[in-house]
Amino acid sequence: MHIGMFNKYRISLITTALLFAGACSEQGPNVSDVDNEQTLSVERSVGFDGDIIRLGVIANLSGPGSALDRARLTGVNAYWSDINASGGVGGRYAVELEVLDHGGNPEVAEELVPGLLDEVVALTFIDETAMGAVHPFLVEGQVLGVAPTSTLDWESDPRFLTHSPPVEAVVLALFENSPSSKWCVITDGSPLGVGVRNSASGAARIAGAQSVTLIKVDEDLNAAILAAACEHVLVEVSEKFQEKLVASIPASRTVFRQAGLTDPMVHRSDLQFAYIDSGPAWHVDAAAGMRPFLASLLRHAPDAEPDTRMRDGYVSQIRLHELLERAVRGRDLRRLTVFEAAQTHARIEMFGLAEDVDMSLEQLSLPREMSIRIKVAEEDELDGRDWKLERRLRPQNFASLADEILD
Repeated sequence: MHIGMFNKYRISLITTALLFAGACSEQGPNVSDVDNEQTLSVERSVGFDGDIIRLGVIANLSGPGSALDRARLTGVNAYWSDINASGGVGGRYAVELEVLDHGGNPEVAEELVPGLLDEVVALTFIDETAMGAVHPFLVEGQVLGVAPTSTLDWESDPRFLTHSPPVEAVVLALFENSPSSKWCVITDGSPLGVGVRNSASGAARIAGAQSVTLIKVDEDLNAAILAAACEHVLVEVSEKFQEKLVASIPASRTVFRQAGLTDPMVHRSDLQFAYIDSGPAWHVDAAAGMRPFLASLLRHAPDAEPDTRMRDGYVSQIRLHELLERAVRGRDLRRLTVFEAAQTHARIEMFGLAEDVDMSLEQLSLPREMSIRIKVAEEDELDGRDWKLERRLRPQNFASLADEILD
């Protein structure tokens, strides 16, 4: 069965490399110890023709709610453009992105991903809509995929590379921090929404939260929140529901949203927006990786406003990049080799943009820390998004929740 219209195209970053090589003093994070003058001969394999490493992207770039993936892909493109500008992976091999635009339809992704996987070393970006459709093909081919967000399922699956806290950990941390508050949890049917909804009851019990009301996004949100008398509203819905959501919430509530999934321009003056952020503040000295990241945005998206979605796209590439660097050093870019290295790799530095990842430890460092940032005006110590750090959270009883969910 052929499904509708779709776009599949290649983003060549080689031209970007030629434009910026030698002209830029700030490059992306250098995670390679390879001497650029050293000649590394790597055997050809799927997705690697001896000169170019091809990586796949599966995203919604044209359908409803496509602004999210377009923002995140700005960060992805900026990252690999800078790697190419500095000589490529291993100082020698350029990267090209093969992009599949499913337009918000997971059936399109399911139909076309086999062809994409015939052409790439790994999937460097899989959006949440396509995750379920793509997963069986990753299992069959033992191919790695980069997830820009995280659920407990994705975190525990060896096929996915993640960098942010699982949404279930976010729910637990919020409930542990304010167990006496009245919470409303609004979700949709997306993978992240389902993860939040399925974990909320267990998280409330473990945290001792006194009042948690689950609400689906297609309900009358205003009436449901008023009936529950909620003070705090945790939201996990896809971008296509954001306008309805923001318009429907009664005044004088604190609304918790994931920073990496949120349009920074959406606001209401009678609501307090609290953003769950897994990265540092938005200024140049907040972390070692912020200076090269902001310099990269200035080169590749000079008109972009501060947007956590772009940074999440950029940061999501660091783990895969380092695995490719190590594969080049080992002269073996076969997909199975890269996949196996992802299961046992030693510490990968994330340059303060996320927590470092070390898969060689017996006890993995989970869950990751998160920050709660409040959007305010005319205050000192704001970052570039007009956000002020309110508190940092790390769930205390995540192992109990994880055991319950995975069992």
